[in-house]
Amino acid sequence: MPTLHVINKANALPGCLSVAGTNDALLLIEDGVYAGTGPRSPQRPLYALAADVVARGLGERLGPSVTVVTDAEFVQLAVDHQPIVSWR
Repeated sequence: MPTLHVINKANALPGCLSVAGTNDALLLIEDGVYAGTGPRSPQRPLYALAADVVARGLGERLGPSVTVVTDAEFVQLAVDHQPIVSWR
């Protein structure tokens, strides 16, 4: 089963990308959603938590490879991926 990497600080994304597998999913939360701005394409699923995107006013600044997810979709990602690794 692929891993879910939960990234809560934008500067943690490069370290995560250096070890994440191609089938792993990356979820940006809290200040980690800033890492989803711009034209990045990490070549693996990249998600951002909707509430954090809205709270920081980043909706239109997210890159095309970022999928915004609800809290319920976050839970489903956690169910579909094991283990779950937090990056700070």
